[in-house]
Parts: sequence; structure tokens; C-alpha cells
Amino acid sequence: MAHTARTVFSEPAHRVARWVLPVVLGGLYGNWVAVNRRHGGPITGADVAAGVWSAVAFTALCIAVLQVVRRLRRDLHALHALLRAAFAGVALGFLHSQTGDDIRPVVITALLVTAALFLLLFYRFHTRADA
Repeated sequence: MAHTARTVFSEPAHRVARWVLPVVLGGLYGNWVAVNRRHGGPITGADVAAGVWSAVAFTALCIAVLQVVRRLRRDLHALHALLRAAFAGVALGFLHSQTGDDIRPVVITALLVTAALFLLLFYRFHTRADA
């Protein structure tokens, strides 16, 4: 179609990025979990194990969310936004919970981030629906 914008990267590059990006983000997330768990103390095996398992879980869930979102109809903007925002909110809530804080600030922060991200993503998907 003449009215669509050209993509910067080719389809094979996008296919590789669909798998590489969640793995890289999962590694960063797992490292962040391990750092939050140690509370400034020495690195322990439990911290490393928690980081590795968190990285694996984050990567698997991120890939699952991306696969589900790819299979949804394009006109379901609210569902696309909700799935991505819920994943981000839960991931941030778990990350915040590893600091040892009280549960109320963790829940409030996760809900606020989820709501803000939902509104942002819904606006983006809704305004670019025909693009």
C-alpha cells in the first residue's frame, strides 16, 4: 500500500527481536531482583537463584504476553493495552516487593503504574488504529 510507512528493519530483524528483546529484558529484570533482595549486603546463593528464576519467569511471561497480543484482533485496543499494562504492573510490583517494604506501597505503586500505562497504551493504540 502506498500510504503505509516503510519499516526501518526487515521482517527477519523483527522476528529475531521478538525473541531477543524479552531475553535481554529478562536478564536485566533478574539482575534487578537479585540486587533488591540483597539489601546492600553480600551476594548470596539465594539472591542469585532468585534472580535467575525471576529472569526465566519474566522472559517466559513476556514472550507469552507478546504472543497472545499478536494473535488478538487489532480492534481490541483496550484488551491489548490491559494485557501489556497488567504484565508491567505485576512485574514492577514483584520487583518492588523484593525490597522488603510494606505491602501497601507495593500494591499502590503497582496499581498506579498499571493504570497509567493502560491509559497511555490505550491512547496510543486507539489513535493509531488505522495507521
